Amino acid sequence: MVTHPTSLLQNDWTADFARDGFVVIERLLDDATVRALRDRFDPLFAGQFETGQYPDEWYWREGMSLPDVTRHMANAWKSDRTIARTVLSSEIGELAATLAGWEGTRLGQDTLWWKPRGGREIALHQDATYVSFLDPPDTVTFWIALDDTSADAGTIEYARGSHRWPLHKNPGDFHAPDRDYRAGLREAAAAAGAAEPEIVQIEVPAGSCVIHHGLVWHGSGPNRHPSRTRRSIGVHTLSAATRFRPRGAGYIYGRYQRFGDTSMDETFFPILWTREGYRSPSIAQHLAPAPAPWISPAKN
Repeated sequence: MVTHPTSLLQNDWTADFARDGFVVIERLLDDATVRALRDRFDPLFAGQFETGQYPDEWYWREGMSLPDVTRHMANAWKSDRTIARTVLSSEIGELAATLAGWEGTRLGQDTLWWKPRGGREIALHQDATYVSFLDPPDTVTFWIALDDTSADAGTIEYARGSHRWPLHKNPGDFHAPDRDYRAGLREAAAAAGAAEPEIVQIEVPAGSCVIHHGLVWHGSGPNRHPSRTRRSIGVHTLSAATRFRPRGAGYIYGRYQRFGDTSMDETFFPILWTREGYRSPSIAQHLAPAPAPWISPAKN
């Protein structure tokens, strides 16, 4: 389960979030929830989708993809009820709205991350680069560690205060970049007239979370640890008032935009929490017990 915001928000994290662009919350998820989420990674990346629905992105296939690539999957909440129970929680929605000053929160997407031993870098970037087709193009991300993290295992890292820099519109390579994975950060810092950025590598126990601003620069180095893997889940949230811009949503988000309509369908971008107590009715379907038996589409 997710720790309820009432106890969490006794801390004044709003000021920390505004100053640094991120805030660290230790043990947001309890141990049972962490174990349940970890247990879903093997079947999901093997193509066993509990609901019968494919995720929107599935980056890495056993026997087809390079073994040292950091694996990821986007919108696994549509494919798996265990993932959905965390991603669609009202507690995450309330925390996001409180830190961002929103009246309500909707889900943009989730992302599962799996950096195996020897897994390569993810270039430092800004999440807002990838949502410029939204109005407003604002996002708050929850990065939740499902294993104990350490610098040598390629934990996530942040450039403190970099959310005050302008949006960088050319993200470049993302997975296993050919150049230094921090190169884009240094270019952005120079363009912003910033001093040498302070890099913070997040070392926390499993179940802990970093909530970060859509403009803050972040990424991760290689996993050089001899035995440790690094699994995590990202929950990318938007204001409940967010709409599409008329053009530019791309091949993933764009498939959910109706022609001539800028509204975001709650079936695909459910509202997690509002100050009036509203949640999208479709959420209940994703949290219902799975029918039995079910057959993975990958096994048909």
